[in-house]
Amino acid sequence: MKVNFLNFSDPKDYQYFLITGGELVLKQDAISSLLDHLKNNGFYEKVTIHQDELDKMQEIVSRNIGGSLFQENLILHIRHSSGKFPEKIKSILAEGNIFQSSNIALIVESSIEKIPASGAWIKNFDAHGLIINCNRLKIIEEKMWLKRQLSFLPKDLLPIFGGSIFQNNEANLLGQKNEVALLKLLFLSKDGINETKTDHIIFGSGISAFELEDLLINRDFKKALATINFMRDHDRQNSAPIIWIIAKVINACLESLKASNKKSALINSGVWSSKISNYLNFVKQADSKVFLSLNEEILTIDLINKGLMKAETWEQIERVVLRLQDATALQH
Repeated sequence: MKVNFLNFSDPKDYQYFLITGGELVLKQDAISSLLDHLKNNGFYEKVTIHQDELDKMQEIVSRNIGGSLFQENLILHIRHSSGKFPEKIKSILAEGNIFQSSNIALIVESSIEKIPASGAWIKNFDAHGLIINCNRLKIIEEKMWLKRQLSFLPKDLLPIFGGSIFQNNEANLLGQKNEVALLKLLFLSKDGINETKTDHIIFGSGISAFELEDLLINRDFKKALATINFMRDHDRQNSAPIIWIIAKVINACLESLKASNKKSALINSGVWSSKISNYLNFVKQADSKVFLSLNEEILTIDLINKGLMKAETWEQIERVVLRLQDATALQH
């Protein structure tokens, strides 16, 4: 069976996989998914054979193809990285015995872009396994892929983050994937997150993204504005992360103000448990209508940052922070 990566979601009951195409990020994602699937089906041992080691392949297959009562299930991961599809791999696949073995799972990772229409080896794979095409995506497909990666975001923030990530990393899935990973750290629960994974989220002033969030919800607006001004003076092109942090704070506050259970709303917005009391205090006497207006304003700033509206991005960022200061001032 053949399938494009975007249509691939479930390996189902397949045990043999051919991954083709030149988009490495998609291939890595597909292989990661397949390894999890095979592990859940009892395949814990894995042997990787690179293109210059293909002579080992026949020996490993022959040794494991018969199997025994006490033999471990084995994943054979064959990596073909350049040139024509190797004849040594074709020979084993054309022979077909490997597809009759219950204790061997096969992942053939190949750099070929086009799958041949004929040949015993490809017909065997089509009949017994799953062929996943990981060619480079068209623009509309790339946007669809990114949207799926950002499914954890609140719906109203998707235009800000998705638009900025795509604009800065068009045709660069690795860049998009890295920025999505940053957002996951910001929006998902702190539980299970290794602190070392947050080290790269540092602004030019030395303050981390999480510390900037803390400055805002603890109403240390003087230091927050100093950080923003430092960024403006030293890295004017990198305004998107600042917008993201402010958008996250505004969105979480708005969802909390609209909800009957404010704590649950904050958790659902990705606020870490250690920050919930600070958020609750931050919006103690705030007005949801004001935060709705702030939410609309941050969306406008995103459009300005993308060049779709005329205004100075950093001035608008400072303006929304001052409005945030005013919106939360009543409780002090």
